[in-house]
Amino acid sequence: MLVLGVHSGWADAGATVFDDYTLLAAVPLARLTGMPHDGGRLPVEAIAECLDIAGLRADEIGALSLSHGVFPGRYYSHLSLPRRLGRGLRQFFGRDTPISLSDETRRHAEGNSRPGESLLDLPALLDDLGLNRNIAVHFHRDHDAQALLALNETGWDNGLIFTADEQGCSARVLKYGRLATLYDDETDPAMAGALSPGRLLGLGVDALGLPDAATLFALAGHGEPVLGQALLAHLKVDEAGRVQADFSAEGGPQRWLRRLVEDQPPALVASSLQFALTALFGQAITTLMRRHELRHLALGGSLFADPRLVHMVAQAAQPDSLGLYPRVSNAALPLGGVLDLLLQRDGFDIWRQRHKPLAGMAWGRDYAADIDPVLGNAGCRLVSHDPVRAAAALLNAGKLVACYDGRAIGADGAAARVVVFNGGIAGAAALANQRLERPGWLPPVVYVARVGLGLLCPGLDVAQAQGGIAALPAPRWRDALGSGLLPDGLLVPVAVDPQDQPLLADLLAAYANLTELPVLLGLPLQAGFAPPADAPAEALQLLQDGRIDYIVTASAVWERGA
Repeated sequence: MLVLGVHSGWADAGATVFDDYTLLAAVPLARLTGMPHDGGRLPVEAIAECLDIAGLRADEIGALSLSHGVFPGRYYSHLSLPRRLGRGLRQFFGRDTPISLSDETRRHAEGNSRPGESLLDLPALLDDLGLNRNIAVHFHRDHDAQALLALNETGWDNGLIFTADEQGCSARVLKYGRLATLYDDETDPAMAGALSPGRLLGLGVDALGLPDAATLFALAGHGEPVLGQALLAHLKVDEAGRVQADFSAEGGPQRWLRRLVEDQPPALVASSLQFALTALFGQAITTLMRRHELRHLALGGSLFADPRLVHMVAQAAQPDSLGLYPRVSNAALPLGGVLDLLLQRDGFDIWRQRHKPLAGMAWGRDYAADIDPVLGNAGCRLVSHDPVRAAAALLNAGKLVACYDGRAIGADGAAARVVVFNGGIAGAAALANQRLERPGWLPPVVYVARVGLGLLCPGLDVAQAQGGIAALPAPRWRDALGSGLLPDGLLVPVAVDPQDQPLLADLLAAYANLTELPVLLGLPLQAGFAPPADAPAEALQLLQDGRIDYIVTASAVWERGA
């Protein structure tokens, strides 16, 4: 069965298409519009792009999975007459703001087991999307999607699945062949309006004037958490392993954080927030794993997109093994939503037998046949037809080289569309960030061949390195990786699979043969905080702007023309 998954959240909207358990395509809306974290509407462009990549028509889709995101007011069938009149006036003047299905569900879900279906005019929505009216429609919760994305990368029969995002936390137990929910802040009426760790982090992002939580986490590595204990005085983990917060005596968390930001360096505030989250999550997870006698841990949700936070939580919980979906934003929620639809359709036993890890799967358009003609026709100079050896020599000379595989891998395409550079040169990471208009303290990723991961970071397995976890390198490599180390000596390794990323894997091997260094440092192929470059024209623009020195493809090495 062909399944379309759609997430229409306020940020990071997107779509995906599956053929049962096989991923065919997935596209974040930001990839097409160029607006970071684009959302707040139905991602019709992303839907069309997914169908085009998969070679499908909308009327061939057999099922639709929708998040509890935002939808235009015209699709809500339950609105009172005054609200309908108000919506009609807004639509007439071109100001028809969307309505959050999640908010409406909380208002009207009492006694209703399927609120999404009762609140929306599904026939009208399906008609507008070009889908058949008789297809199955499934609504998924964010934490359900996040949990299944993390669990999907494992093969356990015993473990805790813990998720955390801006809306709260959830905990699920896998034991005795069953997957049971312990708690989920997203669906608990008692938690409506409560301050979650994610919302506290969001307030910190706003108070510091940062673009997103990922930037705050990166900044945290450059400060000391001297205010961490002061934060923890307002936060606690109860006996059920649930995280709760109370800032009522301080006039609310927003006022308290603003006072901190006025008096303290930003890195110190960021580090203190990360410290508090680490302590909370470590205590909650340890409590739950001990109480339910669980051995393994899977982490999901946007708050676990930070490699250092994952590392510190894993150090506190000490699971036998750790499961992760690659660090991504909510753009991956459509994939988790489809996994949830398949779980509800087939049952857990069949789902566990048929599910396929998504970490190394391509989900963008294949540009392998387009990149070289685009560069050549734009007047770029062909440097070499021996791309791997030539690019390795350029990297050894300190050049900034974009590695452009044909089809992006993962949510942001970082493994296949990445700027790599020589980590043995002092200050190389800061210089690369400067040229790409990124803050100099944003950490690079350390790319290493799968066979060399154990030598670089003893005890770290490939799944963890694919998922995104910071780790300590072996002592022999620390001096050679000065530009790739975080202030606390950790690095963020990514194990490169030659089947998934052949060009990057070959480049790693050639560079190691030339220099005896088994790693390359990398940053996303993007300028500033714009979405990573995908289409050849976007990579070409970075080359023409002088942000990178060369582009290596499967066929050639190119530099900017005269």
